[in-house]
Amino acid sequence: MEETFSRSAMYAPNAPSIASGFSKSLYRSDEVVADYFKVLKWCFIPILGLTAVWLFEIYVLQSPRRFVPNPAEFASRVFGFSHFLVGLMFIISSRKMRRPQGWVWFMGLLGIGILISVFFYNFGGRANPILVIFYFLYFMVHGFRDVVFFYKPRTRDLELERTRSLILCLIQVCLLLGLMYVLVPAYFFYRSLKPKTYWPELQNQIDALMPYLRAVLSWSWLLAPICIVVMSRQLRKFPGGLGAFYKDNKPILLVLFYSVLIILLSPLIGAWIYNLLILSHFVGWYFYFSRRLGTIPKQSSRDDGLWKWFRGSTAGFQLLHLGAAAAIFIIILINYFFLPDRSIIGTLFSANAFYYWTVIHVTISFAPRG
Repeated sequence: MEETFSRSAMYAPNAPSIASGFSKSLYRSDEVVADYFKVLKWCFIPILGLTAVWLFEIYVLQSPRRFVPNPAEFASRVFGFSHFLVGLMFIISSRKMRRPQGWVWFMGLLGIGILISVFFYNFGGRANPILVIFYFLYFMVHGFRDVVFFYKPRTRDLELERTRSLILCLIQVCLLLGLMYVLVPAYFFYRSLKPKTYWPELQNQIDALMPYLRAVLSWSWLLAPICIVVMSRQLRKFPGGLGAFYKDNKPILLVLFYSVLIILLSPLIGAWIYNLLILSHFVGWYFYFSRRLGTIPKQSSRDDGLWKWFRGSTAGFQLLHLGAAAAIFIIILINYFFLPDRSIIGTLFSANAFYYWTVIHVTISFAPRG
């Protein structure tokens, strides 16, 4: 949702290898990796707190019905719904929505997101392992895209930035293809060691998707070499070639590497690590937007109106975002203690519904920035 804000901080680079114009980056090169680890730290804090609640429910209350069924999932759900809500509010009130094209993109992508969600539902939803794999990869398209937007270096040289953006985009494609080549076979190898029985209808849905999964894996092998060839050509256009590109973009390349490494460690650490990465996107966006708002010379005040304060000041934005997260938490709490198991509120804010809201959110985010 970063496209809803148009101003950037101006930093002089520490030791740039590209001297075309001065930096427009929001982060200095020595701040990028540190900020990424700060994001991960703030992801672990709520997860650890909810883990304590989870353990208390298991070993003290010993209740089969739990308020926190999965600490990492619960944390990503609370902050995720807050992220979706605030992001949607900012999109609707953005300048681009004052033009017809903005609404055409929004409604078109919303329709596509709903269609994907219907397909996801009709083929078993989160109970279907094939769909869950592609759900996560689909989210990582969004996650990689935004983390590059947050941290990549920027100059005033438009041609250089177009080349940089294309190279980084191709790197993201290669990373996603690599993850698909690793995660899909690894999952099915794991399932071959520990077979799982599905109810007949779901098994039929899984079987129906298997030929398409094999086709995607087979044909995607052709995409990787194409990406590498195009990337090599673009690197020749970059001033200084591969060495200069690596030097200029080392921090964001490290962030992408650490993200992939965390994913690849999931067989050893557990599936909760996927929720951690999803949560890191929400927390990262919160810190990024707070920093970006902090570059405004004159912060909006409450006297300017509540919405202008929310949208035009760091304090207002943080209160809006954290307040929304607190409200979501209270709604889930009330639903757990006072409402029936299958209430409308419980359904809308459930772990199952979170998949559908995420798909719609990710799809809407593909609207052109600006």
